[in-house]
Amino acid sequence: MTQTENKLRIPETLRKVKNIVGVFSAKGGVGKSAISLHIALALKDKGLKVGLVDADIYGPSQPVMLNSAAGELKLTQDKIIEPLMKEGIKFISMGLISNEKMPVIWRGPMVSGAVMQLLSQTEWGELDYLIVDTPPGTGDVQLTLLQRIPLTSSIVVTTPQKVAISDCKKGIEMINKLSLPISGLIENMSWFQPDETDKKYYLFGRDGGKELSEEYSLDLLAQLPLVELTDDENIQNNPTLKKEFVNISDKLTESIKNLKEKKSAGIPQINIIQ
Repeated sequence: MTQTENKLRIPETLRKVKNIVGVFSAKGGVGKSAISLHIALALKDKGLKVGLVDADIYGPSQPVMLNSAAGELKLTQDKIIEPLMKEGIKFISMGLISNEKMPVIWRGPMVSGAVMQLLSQTEWGELDYLIVDTPPGTGDVQLTLLQRIPLTSSIVVTTPQKVAISDCKKGIEMINKLSLPISGLIENMSWFQPDETDKKYYLFGRDGGKELSEEYSLDLLAQLPLVELTDDENIQNNPTLKKEFVNISDKLTESIKNLKEKKSAGIPQINIIQ
């Protein structure tokens, strides 16, 4: 399926969304959901209109991080979901629809269909950026998102561990095979630095993500430390991490600007023969 064919299938509810960015990781437990959320918040802080989709059907965690519940959802007269407004961003998650105490036991095609419904049956309105927090893996759900949603670009998240790097390579290969752009790679949990000390502990190996970005010629957007936060703290209250996400959002917006300029410059000229 070509990118042109994808555009012809854009759901009506996504037609006013200027940029859709998928956050991918073929490995679970790398902190992808927290990173997706704080990229969205950093973009919002730039004055942009931002939405966030928690497309992780099996383990949605965004409702907990955004302190939201299913009872808050409302439907329009046309049976379209109205996204919640949390922390200044529009937000929807399967965790707001399914019972949090009941595990989702679905086969691949059912999950893919649910993700597409979540994206296409939510009234997003006008957005500058829609961040899609994708489930881990390289299966039906990820392929559906890559093939049927007109992603502007993507970000890949990993940790320095060898097993995470190995899985992450599969995710990069999957995106590359579909000729979709990757704005960069984020290495999470790069080190741990206890309070009141300058010493760093590399608990999961060192520079695995950096080496992966060099192998695939990807921009290394950040190497983020492992930070312990209490229940009443978040990354927004951590000056060091907040600055990191400002830098990530700067690099993302610049990457997408360059992608669009390159695409525009690549439009062939039509010579009319007299």
